[in-house]
Amino acid sequence: MINSEYLNNLNNAQKEAVLYLDGPLLIVAGAGSGKTKVLTSRIAHIIKEKMAFPNQILSVTFTNKAAKEMQNRIGKILNTEAIGLSWLGTFHSICAKLLRKHATAVGLTSNFTIIDTDDQVRLIKNICKAENIDIKQLAPKYILSIIDRWKNKGFYPIEVIVNHKDIFETTVLPLYKIYQKKLLDLNACDFGDLILHVVKILEKNPDIKEIYSNNFKYILVDEYQDTNFIQSKWLNLLSEKHKNICCVGDDDQSIYSWRGAEIKNFW
Repeated sequence: MINSEYLNNLNNAQKEAVLYLDGPLLIVAGAGSGKTKVLTSRIAHIIKEKMAFPNQILSVTFTNKAAKEMQNRIGKILNTEAIGLSWLGTFHSICAKLLRKHATAVGLTSNFTIIDTDDQVRLIKNICKAENIDIKQLAPKYILSIIDRWKNKGFYPIEVIVNHKDIFETTVLPLYKIYQKKLLDLNACDFGDLILHVVKILEKNPDIKEIYSNNFKYILVDEYQDTNFIQSKWLNLLSEKHKNICCVGDDDQSIYSWRGAEIKNFW
């Protein structure tokens, strides 16, 4: 039997957010106000009321720990393991899952590898050596930060428009082109590619976009203030059909501006 106490444990504002299930919803709340409680209660309520099957709910967090915590809380409300919530996870884990299903659309195969920061630096060093770039003058990690910024803005190398007054950008763009080709040759991608590739797949393949936009009847996003352009674009593409997207966050707690978080997504 499903625990019906979960609604009684909410205050009026929280209950209103949980019960509003028709259309987009932005919940702005401060630290300690029960944002995660609202999200987990909302997911449990959607399942309890048979508004959607668990695999029709996309729930996105920023950390694996937060995803696990949500899974446990939902399980306690439903008095069972939160079975079937196969799309509850981080932006990167969910995109990796999507990308493995449709890897061929971006020139990869489904068994692609995801390289870490050390591998990225090693690859950039090799490219710089081949291109006679002095890494003492232009550090590999700085090169990667520029590449990552472009990826967070949704740009493949061919789409980048450099600021020609910025000598670093004009130097890095050719390296980005080589870097991206090397990744494809290695059947690999970096963390930035996980979301970027999936967005490009959804944009260029309406049939694939329709599958997921149709499937995800409800989308829930934690810590929305920390999303960047490419993450926001991904969410917009997936919520195109049903538009039942619920975003929770606190505009005073944005911590990811260093990797492109845009507080304007919040408003």
